[in-house]
Amino acid sequence: MNNTDKQIYYRLIALWAVCEGVLGGIIHGFNLPISGIIVGGSAVIIISLIGFYIPQKGAILKATILVCIFKMMLSPHSPLPAYVAVFFQGITGEFFFLLLPSLLKVNPVKLFKVSCILFATLALVESGVQRIITLTLIYGKDFWVAVDAFMSGITGEDTITRYSYYIAGGYVLLHFIAGIIIGWVAGRIPERIMEWKKDFQFILFSGEQENIHDRVVGEDTNHGQYRKWKASFFIIWIILIVLFLQSAFNIGKPLVTEGTILNIIVRSVLILFTWYFLLSPLLIYFLKKMLTKQQGKSQSTVNEILLLIPSTQNLVKKSWQLSTDRKGLKRLNKFMKIVLVNALD
Repeated sequence: MNNTDKQIYYRLIALWAVCEGVLGGIIHGFNLPISGIIVGGSAVIIISLIGFYIPQKGAILKATILVCIFKMMLSPHSPLPAYVAVFFQGITGEFFFLLLPSLLKVNPVKLFKVSCILFATLALVESGVQRIITLTLIYGKDFWVAVDAFMSGITGEDTITRYSYYIAGGYVLLHFIAGIIIGWVAGRIPERIMEWKKDFQFILFSGEQENIHDRVVGEDTNHGQYRKWKASFFIIWIILIVLFLQSAFNIGKPLVTEGTILNIIVRSVLILFTWYFLLSPLLIYFLKKMLTKQQGKSQSTVNEILLLIPSTQNLVKKSWQLSTDRKGLKRLNKFMKIVLVNALD
């Protein structure tokens, strides 16, 4: 990899890390239902560009590990599913952009547009399916039964229709359509980038860069409040465990009986808190231990990309400011063009 390719590679990794660590952290914090499309779509475009500009075996997988390391550093409270999505995107990206052309003995450039659509569609559908599986694991089948009963009550039907299937199917279909659109956009970027440079290129002065350490310190100001909320939820978790055990082993008169709405709520919240306080921290611990080990092996690369993070954050911020003359999707389109032109320069 020559110096020019290395520079592009590191800039794309830094941009991906900012999208996952900053944008992803904010979105997952608010638990938005379309987080997979927003964060996943950004990742798909960046992975596609890595596959185009750095067509070397293992390049996308290495970038994936590095991004997870930065995600751990920039957004330490990101949930486990967010890491699962990143690894899935990295593995599928490596397959479609680097392994598939080799297996088919086709020039990767000729297969690039098709690979973008296939990769984006699969990555976005996985995100939608993952959200539905997560809901089912947390709330159980009773949640979907309640949804069917609620919808049937609204429509006034005598028999219960499985509206939950339509809702889940529509949600996955939304991700499927978004994947096709994002893949089509990603496939056209390399041939349009030179044209965009005429209108969207600017110089990022070093004096405008934000200090990454200042940003991280600023995020910790509400840490005390976070601990108070966590302690309150932990007490509620213990109470729910006691209620569940009382009901399961028929100790005295159960306060929460089977088949009631209260039972569904208690069970759902109990599973959610058990995941939050026990299973997720345990899995995250082992994941971060693995990532920390990888960080030690790639410390020089991590340091080089770390130096790019502040300027990349500033690039994203300034690009958004420069797109204020547009509204809605037009602004998002201009924002994307400004970011990519200056990241790939």
